[in-house]
Amino acid sequence: MLSERDIVSRVQHVTVTRLRVWVRQGWIRPVAKESQGFSEADMARVALIRDLEDKLGFDEEQVPVLLNLIDQIHGLRAELKTMLDALEALPEEVRATVKLRITKRKPKSRG
Repeated sequence: MLSERDIVSRVQHVTVTRLRVWVRQGWIRPVAKESQGFSEADMARVALIRDLEDKLGFDEEQVPVLLNLIDQIHGLRAELKTMLDALEALPEEVRATVKLRITKRKPKSRG
């Protein structure tokens, strides 16, 4: 588990104050709130928020919208992986039928 100090020492241009603001805003959710324990994923999110604000110029109103979209994408990827794992457990003929049905439902590319 990482401390606030660990985060600010490893992510450039992030201060304890800035990190605490992001925690208060709910953009970062420490693993253990009472001890401000952070995970490696939290550290990556801190770096992402820093980049969104500092390098890409997104403001305080735009950042949570972007974070929400990113969280949705990660959630969908996890669900898709679960579905793919379940499909892999099916007999080959069932997988072939599913693949055929998916192919038929795909929109035709505009070219």
